[in-house]
Amino acid sequence: MIQAETDKIKRLPKKERLKFFREQQAKQRQSQQRKGLIVKAVIVLAAVATIIFFGYLVVNSSPSGQNVSSSNMTSLGNLKLGDQAPDFTLPATNGSTVSLSQYKGKNVLLYFQEGVMCQPCWKQIGTMQKNSDKFKAVETEVIAIGVDTTADWGPILRAEGITTIPVLVDFDRKVSKAYGVLSLPSQMHSDRPGHTFVLVDKNGKIAWIADYPTMRSTEQEILDYIKKALGGDS
Repeated sequence: MIQAETDKIKRLPKKERLKFFREQQAKQRQSQQRKGLIVKAVIVLAAVATIIFFGYLVVNSSPSGQNVSSSNMTSLGNLKLGDQAPDFTLPATNGSTVSLSQYKGKNVLLYFQEGVMCQPCWKQIGTMQKNSDKFKAVETEVIAIGVDTTADWGPILRAEGITTIPVLVDFDRKVSKAYGVLSLPSQMHSDRPGHTFVLVDKNGKIAWIADYPTMRSTEQEILDYIKKALGGDS
């Protein structure tokens, strides 16, 4: 069939052959242009869909009244600055049991985090461990709270050299719920905290609240906020 068509074209007069080839070239250009327009349209639609999707995530991950990147929140769930911090007792990954009440008379930074599935979270604990002397300088103890088991945490704690910062296991989420950290922008999973800090002062009052959706905050930034929140009490 193809050979017959080719032979037919060869038998055409020269002018008609040239006309035929020009028409074929024009059709090819039109086809390529159409394909190019389709590709561009697909790229534009994909970009628009991506923008809409991320816009949806931002809107729906931000509870009413919460600042998406707030480092100075005034409330957290039913708690607000100046409220008495809810007491709790939780098992620690080192085999001990830790209660907030045992830190009476000390400033305590509670770090609620996503846990072993979040590298920035446990890297944050590791860097706070390395800078523990700086936290001691502002008379503040650090306590990390997550939901993962001791067995899950083991390899990470060894790799990061986390030895003195208690990592507590809030397996039933009771403490996380009491502190209102299960409905914040930083959360990637509704059943886990995200990246939230709660500073409890020496009197057991909440002095500073911060939530970091980016999952990243420098130790110096945290220390500066602690100093500011504690004023002359540290």
